Amino acid sequence: MASSGSFDTNAYSVRYLTFNWWVNSQDIGGNYTDIGWNLVGNGGSTTSWYTAGNFKVVIDGEQVYYSSDRISLYNGTIVASGTKRIYHNSDGARSFGASAEAGIYYVAVNVSGSGSWELPRIARYSNISSADNFNDEQNPSMSFTNPSGGYFSLRAKMEAGGNPQLITRDISSTTTSCTFNLSEPERNRLRALCTTSNTLSVRFTICCMSGSTELSASYLDRTMTIVNGNPTFSSSNVTYKDNNSTTTAVTGNNQQLVQNLSELLVTITSATAKKSASISKYEATINGVTKLITSAGNIDYGVINSSENLTLSVKVTDSRGNSTIVSKTVMFLSWTLPSGIITLKRKNNYENETYLTVAGIYSSVNGKNTITITYAYKKTTESSYSSATTIANNTKITMTKDKQYAWNFQIIIKDKFGTITYNVILAKGQFIFFVDSKKLSVGINCFPVNEESLEINGCQVLEYDVISSW
Repeated sequence: MASSGSFDTNAYSVRYLTFNWWVNSQDIGGNYTDIGWNLVGNGGSTTSWYTAGNFKVVIDGEQVYYSSDRISLYNGTIVASGTKRIYHNSDGARSFGASAEAGIYYVAVNVSGSGSWELPRIARYSNISSADNFNDEQNPSMSFTNPSGGYFSLRAKMEAGGNPQLITRDISSTTTSCTFNLSEPERNRLRALCTTSNTLSVRFTICCMSGSTELSASYLDRTMTIVNGNPTFSSSNVTYKDNNSTTTAVTGNNQQLVQNLSELLVTITSATAKKSASISKYEATINGVTKLITSAGNIDYGVINSSENLTLSVKVTDSRGNSTIVSKTVMFLSWTLPSGIITLKRKNNYENETYLTVAGIYSSVNGKNTITITYAYKKTTESSYSSATTIANNTKITMTKDKQYAWNFQIIIKDKFGTITYNVILAKGQFIFFVDSKKLSVGINCFPVNEESLEINGCQVLEYDVISSW
């Protein structure tokens, strides 16, 4: 490309002409260049002249100068000058040619010359200058240059996922910006291209058009971000129950779980993914234990050992990694096996008359639990117990048990969920402190066997000789 140029004609007797041109200005909107030009005598001396005539100058196919007058031509004489407007092609490019001729010394034309050049291209096509990073709920804008000023029709595009015609707008040929007021179907087209990510690369393009043909394309890559995309999920999507029919038969309420007995079953109904995503997983957590399922359904936690209410947390995650968490309180009723404080003794630690008291301790389970206490007995020398007898809680009963024998007692405390058994021995009847006047002996917690002795629990600790030596 050139902004000026020249050529020389051939010479006659060292005399010739030079054609010169230069760019005066360019008009982008009008798509033309104005050039200046002149035709100058050359060769020979500036003080000696020669006769010349029949001058002709042709620029870009147009005769811009002609004269048949004969003149005295010196070296450096400007024969003619002027301007010429040259219109460019639609793409802003343009080449042109020029020629000149004259007759030197003679009337007949005997010198001529020509040249051609490419003019500086006029910036006719639009070029994008800025575009928005945006979220999927916004209307993004782009700005661009528009040097043609209406010569070309314009098309603005948003391209993504390899689809160059995903979203298009044919816009005013005189504008320099475009805002994409996206419809919901158009937004969904974009969202559907990033179902596993919260971002999407979007290419903004401005095109100059010739009919339906794109003559040029200038683009910038930007990022669309998904917002407000967390799945729709609420506590109503999560339910639980005690799945143990034995415990619910007692509590009458499957929303109250009995510690260490009930079986927790969690049921999750489907969450709703947003903006073309899909649900990938559900994670339920209670009492420090997390269980995962990939589609809505049941999660069986089995038996949980808790005496207090627990928080059940359920997290749903979509294909983009967006999540929603809901929580629900799971009610627990405290329960442990019943226990008892047992008092079994003979009157005066010796007689046949015997007393039994069982103070049972048990869990209320919200007032739904009760206990039953039974006892059976046998001599320690026997193999079978008596039939069981039911007694009231924390109530003293009196019975007769032969003091000459030791007795095994089996005491059973049973609530609605479990049973505990205690085995207790009733010793033979004996005084705590007994003086045998015949044997002249003393027994502590036993009857003395030896004469003149002190015995404790059946063991002799002193005898008469020791005592007399004192």
